[in-house]
Amino acid sequence: MTKEIIVFDFDGTLVNSMNRLTEIASEVMSEYFGISKTKAKKLYQLTSGLPFSEQLKTIYPNENRKTQKAAHDFEHQKREGYFNEKCFPDTLDTILYLKKKGYKIIISSNSAHELLETLVKKLNIPCDLALGYRENFSKGLSHFLYIMERWGGNPTNMVFVGDSLKDGEWAFESGIDFIAKVGTFPKADFERRFPNTPVISRLSQLKEMF
Repeated sequence: MTKEIIVFDFDGTLVNSMNRLTEIASEVMSEYFGISKTKAKKLYQLTSGLPFSEQLKTIYPNENRKTQKAAHDFEHQKREGYFNEKCFPDTLDTILYLKKKGYKIIISSNSAHELLETLVKKLNIPCDLALGYRENFSKGLSHFLYIMERWGGNPTNMVFVGDSLKDGEWAFESGIDFIAKVGTFPKADFERRFPNTPVISRLSQLKEMF
């Protein structure tokens, strides 16, 4: 690919955190909304990519008080073990390879900005910029516009690597190429939603593409 900027999602793409976050979410949703953990897990995964509060608003649009309490509970439990999360085995090697090739490496996540920034530093991920969620500034178009403004880029010289269907939607809505990483969703789901989009199972496969 002829690109200058590679933007990475964080949870489930660079860091092996989705299993723990899914477990927390399924427990919280089961407690607050009286559904099985199996159903909660499916609903969480289907809406993954959004901040958890927005996921709940999407799933339960008429349960504002419950969704606020559930989101607060989720974020509290998420923080308790967040800084113990680990990178996938090939994350650092792949990022270093891409950096040496001259690519700008950006992380874009809907985890709270201060959490993301702290964990990126702890894990020594060599990125040029880490963007987390802040009010009115989230993963998707807001982050992409900021990146393009800062580096004078445009959608054609950027690519977004993510593990959720929502990541793909944000990329295509913004006119940015997308590379899907399996894990949260299987390869078939990405191929069905985004035909002809590259799908990888390991980050190290990016070395063959750039």
